[in-house]
Amino acid sequence: MNILTTVFLRYDNEKIYYPNAVLLTKPISNFYRSPEMCDAIDFTIDVTTPVETIITLKKSIKM
Repeated sequence: MNILTTVFLRYDNEKIYYPNAVLLTKPISNFYRSPEMCDAIDFTIDVTTPVETIITLKKSIKM
C-alpha cells in the first residue's frame, strides 16, 4: 500500500495497481496468502566506530 495506490498480486503473480480512491468504494477479499514479506533497516556506521560498540549494537538489535 502506497500513498496513492495499492498493489495486489494476482494468482499468476501479476502485479495490479489500483488507486486508493477506487479501493475506498470496493470490498477487498484475500483468497490466498500473501508471499513472505520482511522489513529491512539500513545503518550507516562511521569507520571510526569501535568494534566493541558495533558488537553491542548487534546484540541489542537481536534482543
